[in-house]
Amino acid sequence: MNPGREAIKYKHEMTDDVTGQGFAVEYKSINTNNLSLLEYYHGSGSVDMADILNSQQKTTSGSYYYLDYDGLMKKASKGANSVVSYTRQYDNVQSPTTFAYGTGWYAANPIEYNSLIKDKTEARSYQESASMHRQVEYAHALKGDIAVDINCTGPTDKTDGVGILSMKIDDDVFQGTLHIGELLLSPNEKTQPKTFDPIIEVQNDYIGNFQVQKTMKLEVTKSRKESQVDWLPCCMGGFFDLPSYNFNVQYASWKGIFDCSCREESISTMKPAWDTTKAQFPTQEYQFKP
Repeated sequence: MNPGREAIKYKHEMTDDVTGQGFAVEYKSINTNNLSLLEYYHGSGSVDMADILNSQQKTTSGSYYYLDYDGLMKKASKGANSVVSYTRQYDNVQSPTTFAYGTGWYAANPIEYNSLIKDKTEARSYQESASMHRQVEYAHALKGDIAVDINCTGPTDKTDGVGILSMKIDDDVFQGTLHIGELLLSPNEKTQPKTFDPIIEVQNDYIGNFQVQKTMKLEVTKSRKESQVDWLPCCMGGFFDLPSYNFNVQYASWKGIFDCSCREESISTMKPAWDTTKAQFPTQEYQFKP
C-alpha cells in the first residue's frame, strides 16, 4: 500500500487546453491508497498543450472468506480498487519572454523569463511495487504525446486480482535530455528494504535531438485465496455444518455420498437390474461383467 495514504472513495475528471506565449508552470498529482500519477511542466516561450485526466477510487477496502486446510473460514483482505487514466499532447518551443508588472518599478523594468522546457510524467502502482517514469529537461523545443493507464483491482473469492501499469510515449525533443525508466521490485524487497534486486529495471537516457517512441506495459496477477479441503471433508458437527458462503453450489458433488442418494443411482446402472429390497450377488454368468 501507499504509506500514509488513506483510501477515500471518489471519482475525478479534468480536461485542459492551453495555447499562448509566455511562461507556464503545470503541476498535477493524483495519489490514492494504491496508485499515484505526477505530471509537472515548466518553460517559457510558445505553448500549445491539451490533456485529459481521469481517476477513480472504486472501493476503499474489502475482504472475503475462504476455507483453509483446517476446515475453518479465514478472512483475506483484497485492498482498495482504483484506476487512473491520463493522455497529453504538446507542441512547445522555448524562447525568452518579458513581462511588465503593474505600474511601479517593474513596469519600467520588465521581468524576463528565459526558462528551458522541463516535462515530467511519473506513474506508480504501490501494491505491485512498480513504477514508470519519463522526464524531459533543458529542452529548446518539445513535441509529442503521452498516455498513461494504471489499474489496481484486488482479488475476490471467485476471481484473481490484477495490477496494470502502462505508458505510451511519442517524443520529439530538440536540444534537450530525455530519460525513460521502468521498475518492478522483487517481493523480497518489501520485507528486506535494504536489498535491491529488481525483477525489471529499465534506464534509457538521450541527450541532444531525438525522436523516441516507446510502449511499456506491465500486468501483475494477484491470486485469490483458494479453499484447501479434502474431497470428503469431515467435521465435528456433520456434513451440513461445514462452513460455506454458498453451500448448495460448493458441496453439490458431495451431497449424494452423505445422504446415500448416490447408492440408488449406482444400483440403477447394474445389469441385470438389482432388486434393492434383498441382498444379491453376481451369478456365474455375470461375475466377470460390470
